[in-house]
Amino acid sequence: MAKSTRAVRKRIDRRDWREYNRWQSEEVVLACRFLKTLVESCTIHDWERHRGRPRVPRRELILCLLVRSYFHLSFRRAVGLLQLLKEYLGIAHVPHFNTLQKYNRGDGLTHTLENLLAETAWPFWATEKILAVDATGLVLFGSGAWRANHDPDAVRDFAKLHVLSGTTTRATLAVRVTRGTWHDSTQLGPLLEYIPEDATAEAITGDGAYWSRPACSSAREAGLQPYFSPRKNARRPTHPVDAFDRMTRFALQFPDRWGARYHRRSAAESRFATEKALFGDRLRCRRPTSRRNEVLAREVVHNVRLLTKGEPRRIAR
Repeated sequence: MAKSTRAVRKRIDRRDWREYNRWQSEEVVLACRFLKTLVESCTIHDWERHRGRPRVPRRELILCLLVRSYFHLSFRRAVGLLQLLKEYLGIAHVPHFNTLQKYNRGDGLTHTLENLLAETAWPFWATEKILAVDATGLVLFGSGAWRANHDPDAVRDFAKLHVLSGTTTRATLAVRVTRGTWHDSTQLGPLLEYIPEDATAEAITGDGAYWSRPACSSAREAGLQPYFSPRKNARRPTHPVDAFDRMTRFALQFPDRWGARYHRRSAAESRFATEKALFGDRLRCRRPTSRRNEVLAREVVHNVRLLTKGEPRRIAR
């Protein structure tokens, strides 16, 4: 039997397995320590004093919700874990699960979680040159996506998560939660409002859902060059008059150069796959405010995992 003359392509593995194994083994300890340091170092104003039973400190509530999101547990099961980590996290009293649910339903913690997300996203703004915007669905109740697409009688309701992420670090830079029927492009403008003035980002990429004149105008107003995928029926403009026409003409006239920039958005798809593998594709909460707080806690934990992954030895010591 003649041997094949085709050259066998060898897999190039650039991962430092020693550091990867070390981080995976110490991730839980590093994440819990980083969450504790994050809550203690940030400015979190406590509740105003009123008559009656004293309220649970806001810092302890935030820390409990972040730990619950990290381990992806229900409120009832999270209480047992918090009892084990009580001394390590420095929690004076572990609240009842009904107390956690009550505070998570209100908007008193939303602003604090948004500040924590901005605090964890700040180190990544200095390294990201190309941003990616995308949306994914999170199931509220009913069967999964495959059954809903193949069974017309299947009932399913889901929320849509709109994320502005980095293509280099895959960190969450801004996030918004809407109903599943909202279009992706409607949330591009609000997401771009979170870009700080000292950000080094130069471009933004997204799929065909953002291929519109308002989306391109919003990107240019934020100082970013848009790279949104044109649809199949797109025509090359002869005399481009705005950013939308110039982007479409560049994509149709130079597809190779366009693809090198546009396909950086695959980092957003990889990021969603990693996050759903860790935290699942469902939201446990049902009310709009509860869902928003749950998503914010998930994204804070996602950024914390990336921060601990970068420097495990220094944090461990």
